[in-house]
Amino acid sequence: MTGSGGSTALTSSRVPWWPLLRLREAVTAPRARLLVFPHSGSGPNTLFPLVEPLPDHVEVLGLSLPGRERRFGEPPGCRLDQVLDSVSDEVLGRDPLPTVVFGHSLGALLATRAARLLGPHCRAAVVSGQAPGRTPRRAHATATEEDAVRLLREGGGTPEWVLQDPDMLAHVTRVLRADIELGREAAAGFEDVRLDVPLHVLGGTADPLVPHEPLDGWAAHTTGACQVLRFDGDHFFLLADEHRPTVVDVLRRALTEG
Repeated sequence: MTGSGGSTALTSSRVPWWPLLRLREAVTAPRARLLVFPHSGSGPNTLFPLVEPLPDHVEVLGLSLPGRERRFGEPPGCRLDQVLDSVSDEVLGRDPLPTVVFGHSLGALLATRAARLLGPHCRAAVVSGQAPGRTPRRAHATATEEDAVRLLREGGGTPEWVLQDPDMLAHVTRVLRADIELGREAAAGFEDVRLDVPLHVLGGTADPLVPHEPLDGWAAHTTGACQVLRFDGDHFFLLADEHRPTVVDVLRRALTEG
């Protein structure tokens, strides 16, 4: 659950979208767009292995929140309306393209909210590692710094060197706690969020943070088809070598729907 990268701070209060590094401008004109919403404490490049194999005509944009990757030097903290304003300003303001949203954990809540905002511009949604409806969310019970550190350790995905470096651990913990607040805001009233697009739901059967049993409840969040796939693995099952090809195939299918 970490972010890395450059330390140059941005002076803008906007929540920018950044093209992931896989984009090669000269390959072909974009015919579809994928919006990537990363998990708490992390930046979009964490999910780079899942988008790198996608076809060259897919424009991939990743949400970069303060305190990580290109925004490492900025104090963490962001509101839901800032995220959605970013989608509206920087995505709806671009050339219209069929768009798919993809989010993991916190990112799944944000992706679903963004999909509803995009309306007919959204072709499909892929959500991973997140509970539907009113299902209790383990991360949102985090109240103290000690709770946040415990969440980092139990959730996995954080390099051991970060956990052993007091300064970096303190930074990552601040980022995580800010993201948890954003997640609480995005989850408020989430049971009433409805989409009109195909929904692909991914989860790990051994996820210590998100139980896989309620995942079928995501069907209540769309009037379209809902496919639920369960994988052997923990909260970061989707990045495991054995599961990555299947997740990439789900993204490919979602980008051709509609």
